[in-house]
Amino acid sequence: MHGMHKSSAVIAVAPADNAGMNMMAMNRLRLTARVCRVAGRCTALLAAGLLAACSPKLDWRQVAVQGTPLRVQLPCDPQLATKAVELGQGLGVVQMSMLGCDADYATYAVSHFLVQEPSRAAEMLSYWQAAVLGQMNPGAPGQAPAGARQLHAKEDGPFLPAGALNLPQSLRTTFDGVGPQGWKLTAHAVWFARMEPQGARLYHAVIYSDKLRTEQANDFFASLQLQ
Repeated sequence: MHGMHKSSAVIAVAPADNAGMNMMAMNRLRLTARVCRVAGRCTALLAAGLLAACSPKLDWRQVAVQGTPLRVQLPCDPQLATKAVELGQGLGVVQMSMLGCDADYATYAVSHFLVQEPSRAAEMLSYWQAAVLGQMNPGAPGQAPAGARQLHAKEDGPFLPAGALNLPQSLRTTFDGVGPQGWKLTAHAVWFARMEPQGARLYHAVIYSDKLRTEQANDFFASLQLQ
């Protein structure tokens, strides 16, 4: 991949059990019940928690996410957590797994959850996208957030990794705004889905930073491979 320095090892990222979950990792990820009250808040607050720490070197390595067919290149060692997330609007509760890490003033994150009714995959992707963008630019107390500003970058549009479901909601977008914690964020994001024996698994990959990271986003998203 262009611009990548890659290590040869494939890292399998597995969920830690409750007893073994490192407290420092949980604090860094900021994954509290309040954070995951709405699916859209998870990755934005993850970014707010990680952007403060940074490394100037991008040392890309391949990560295999346990329990999914997904492999991805990340420029840092990821940490993983899973939370039950109430999606609202009658969509129910899902177990959302998130892995993320920070490098060079940017946060890289991948989230996913399983939909047991594949016929609702498109609907839930749409809701997930609206939730992520909709919680940006919070309003005054008692007012709804204004939502993110979509930047309509030339890279934006349909995003269909090999093996993904061919859904109109499988897309790439670029946006910016102020996150729920007051951080000014610029983001590159993709959403897609893949059929599994138990249903459809929905994915969301994102980079949050203080500026556009188009080259890094191109490499990051191109590395998303469904086995």
